[in-house]
Amino acid sequence: MSSFNLLNIGTQALQSNTSALSVVGQNIANVNTPGYSMQRVDLVARENLGGVQVRDVQRMANDFLTSQVNADTSAYNSALAFEQLANQLDNMLASDVSSISTAMDDYFGALQGAVDDPSNLANRELFLAQADALVRRFQDLDSSLARQSDTLNSQIESSVTQVNSLSQGLAQINDQLRLAASSGAATNELLDERDRVMESLAGYIGFTTVPQPNGEMNLFVGNGEPLVMGGTASRLLTVQDSLDSSQRNVALQIGSSISDITSQLSGGKIGGLLDYRADVLNQAKDEMGLIAMVFASSMNAQQLQGLDLDGNAGERLFADINTSAAVADRVLADSGNASSAASSVNIVDAGGLKASAYELVFNTDSSFTVTRLSDGVRWNSNQLNSEAVAGDVDANQEFSFDTAGGSLTLQVDGFRLQLDSASSFVKGDKFEIQPTRSGASELALELNSGRGLALADSVGGVSNNRNALAMSDLQFAKLVDGSSYQEQYGRQIERVGSITATAQITTQSSKAVLDANLQTKSSLSGVNLDEEAARLVQFQQAYQASARLIAASQTIFDSLLAVV
Repeated sequence: MSSFNLLNIGTQALQSNTSALSVVGQNIANVNTPGYSMQRVDLVARENLGGVQVRDVQRMANDFLTSQVNADTSAYNSALAFEQLANQLDNMLASDVSSISTAMDDYFGALQGAVDDPSNLANRELFLAQADALVRRFQDLDSSLARQSDTLNSQIESSVTQVNSLSQGLAQINDQLRLAASSGAATNELLDERDRVMESLAGYIGFTTVPQPNGEMNLFVGNGEPLVMGGTASRLLTVQDSLDSSQRNVALQIGSSISDITSQLSGGKIGGLLDYRADVLNQAKDEMGLIAMVFASSMNAQQLQGLDLDGNAGERLFADINTSAAVADRVLADSGNASSAASSVNIVDAGGLKASAYELVFNTDSSFTVTRLSDGVRWNSNQLNSEAVAGDVDANQEFSFDTAGGSLTLQVDGFRLQLDSASSFVKGDKFEIQPTRSGASELALELNSGRGLALADSVGGVSNNRNALAMSDLQFAKLVDGSSYQEQYGRQIERVGSITATAQITTQSSKAVLDANLQTKSSLSGVNLDEEAARLVQFQQAYQASARLIAASQTIFDSLLAVV
């Protein structure tokens, strides 16, 4: 081998080991940099030329593992958001300070005092005071649920803002990757930043990815809706629910087109919040409203059968559950309906009510489908009993439909729906019926004097307690979906408690899976200082040996010149 070849080999080795030392130094410098992936120099022999050269600087990352960490991050943050709100609700329902069951114990305890001495005005006034306290307990709990709904809306809005910021950042990284790939520049740091942004994004929303050859990453949400395409990011918006203006939904804006994708979303904090609202919060409102409405209706019915202290027929103890405002507020029309309609829902049998909202959709201008949202039970119009006259609709699962005049009367599950349109209904018109959703907030004490309590029955003296006994017996009557008032409330506490416990287990297990995969990723991509120190010594020695090789070639060359 000539001294020239020896010099060339030494020079190549010196340059290659210098590059290797630089990469080791880069790793050591970024040992605490979040998202940094360890790099390795790929050294290869130079064919037919001798020596060594740097073929590539590899980024120690696994695309499958990165995708798995993103999926686990999305699942964990979804479970965590759900669990935090469920814990709040569980504590709210079970606490003695806010419990309906505790207030009912006080209510019926005071009623027992009136039963024992029905002519005692002080006992009567105490009972009214406890009735007022029970009303306020219902209203306070409903207000707490409303505040949680407001909090949920606020968290959705802030999460959407974060998603837009991160997706815009990812689009910019995609653009930089495209330019770097076309110019042959290094992209390892850009790829690290891309993965870090996607992991942060996964904390807010679930997505799927389609990698591109140049390192760009396209992201899709929902049912394949594009969130990031190359250097362009679509925007998420928060919009009012088309049926319930109190709820904030998530929409995707692509150009001038805006589409509500709430029902398609899952994963991340946004997915957890939406799942909680649909599966727990709205159901809790319906449950509370159901108990309040059956309680008010049954107590009023018994009060009206007795005589007060002045011998007069009893008047309502609580406000009528079918006030004009209440019956109108129980129907929500979709903002996209082609036809407008006056609507109302009257409660005709409180005992037949279910703690659920209902969706009514017109399949054609002469047929419709009603779905009970709590359990998915569905009735098509051809499965219901049709009556020719609206006034004849007086039994469960009966309806009367004037297609030409645009009038529908429908009775199911203890309520009667009336829709009157200025024109005929058309395919796609949609309504949501909420028979019990506002029942707790509408509960109000109507009687303002203890003398007005109708504790006596309609025969005998006004000082007897027969009607008071009947009112007291209502505490244990199976009036609320086959349960007593307090049993139904207990069932709600059990349901929420079970959901909360499951959410806690899900959060813990998803956190354990995420931590395990993060550890696996760290073992592959993270910088190990001990390894880097060993490599530093290795490449330093190789560098020194390369320098000696150059020196040896110079000595040989000088010796040859001396011989000549």
